[in-house]
Amino acid sequence: MKRIRLWPRGLTGRVMIVLLVAILVEFAGTLLLFGEAERLLLRSGQAHRVAEQLVVADRVLRLTPRHNRPYVAPSLSTRHVRFALQDNAPKDWRATRLSAVAEKEIMSWEPSLQGRVLQLGVTGVDGGKPNRLIGALQMENGGWIYFQSREAINRWNAPFDWLVSLLFLVAAVLLVSALLVRTLGAPLRALSAATDNIGFARRKIMIESSGPQELRRLADAFNAMQDRIEELLESRTQALLAVSHDLRTPLSRLKLRLHGRMHPEDPAAMRADVEEMQAMLDSLLEYLGGGDGTRNDPPTRTNIAALIQTIASNAEEAGHDVRWQGPPRLEAIIQISALGRAITNLVENAVKYGERADIHYFQKREEVVIEIRDRGPGIPEDMLPLVTEPFFRADTARARDTKGLGLGLSVVDRIVALHGGSLELENTQSGLIARMRLPIEGISFTSRLKKEDGNILIRF
Repeated sequence: MKRIRLWPRGLTGRVMIVLLVAILVEFAGTLLLFGEAERLLLRSGQAHRVAEQLVVADRVLRLTPRHNRPYVAPSLSTRHVRFALQDNAPKDWRATRLSAVAEKEIMSWEPSLQGRVLQLGVTGVDGGKPNRLIGALQMENGGWIYFQSREAINRWNAPFDWLVSLLFLVAAVLLVSALLVRTLGAPLRALSAATDNIGFARRKIMIESSGPQELRRLADAFNAMQDRIEELLESRTQALLAVSHDLRTPLSRLKLRLHGRMHPEDPAAMRADVEEMQAMLDSLLEYLGGGDGTRNDPPTRTNIAALIQTIASNAEEAGHDVRWQGPPRLEAIIQISALGRAITNLVENAVKYGERADIHYFQKREEVVIEIRDRGPGIPEDMLPLVTEPFFRADTARARDTKGLGLGLSVVDRIVALHGGSLELENTQSGLIARMRLPIEGISFTSRLKKEDGNILIRF
């Protein structure tokens, strides 16, 4: 089922709709406000004057002889109210909301009229002269005092009289808001254009971090994304270069053996070359696929001492000289498979380059410290910051020709970082120390695991 979007896609359209709704709400509030003001106008204006002059006219006519009343009544008219005297009651006067309000206000101003027969109406109900208050008061000794307001009642006809003004106001506000929002949205359009050019431009596209705080954060995030993309592409390029370079040696040996005379030891050597190439490809594919041993490996409170002792025993069974020192129990929240692989990589490096591995583990405040020492030549100081980079190998510093793609320390560094720890490499007189520092309580693995499982959809 297709989702119906009532909300505009553009920022300008959304802001204009918000402003339009705000104007309509303000207009509705104004209607209610002036509707209440209509009652107040009647109380303070026409209703007050009509009530006072009606009471005066009633008193004067009561004191006037009956045969002179028809002549005296018109003379009581003022510039506000016109009076007349008739014998018959008014007919066909339909009460309206405005006349009811006027009657209530007249009675409140002149309590002496309460209990008297008073009929009120408004002219213009049937299309006549509008907004004139008319009425008739029955006298105690007969006759009706007819009166009509000379002033138009101050009704507020905004829905009709102000319609043109409202439309002009709405158009002006929307026009100005559209221009302002378009100006504010210029950085977003520039960012969108820059995003469209990613992958097509020859040089890296950077966004200047300026403007409001939200736009500066967006520009910084975009630039950081560019750096990550460049780093990813660079690592992929290095991977291809490393594979193409390192596979040439075993391939060349295979070619020589295949085109030359076979010796009894050649099949075993060829199998070793194939296994070496297979190991290179496996390690490369695992690294490029994010293989750091953390997938399907939930964080668990684990006895690291037992894990280290198991790794050391396996290495000893393989004929290596591995020794360990530390407490019998040291617990921390870790990913067992991942940390086990990291420790194994460091132990293998130690026995490969230094012929012996000494593992020392202990607790220091809120951290677990694991040190793997070897008896090798160490690494030159200028290469220490580089050995954790993918595909970098310091074989010349190790004084021997080694196989592999140089991913061991890179994977270890990644695993330690995912645990919220740090990897330190230190040269000593007796060899190299690889030191891992891990928080005992671990870090929040939940958010990271969610990011790795599938895509993330963000709705605006």
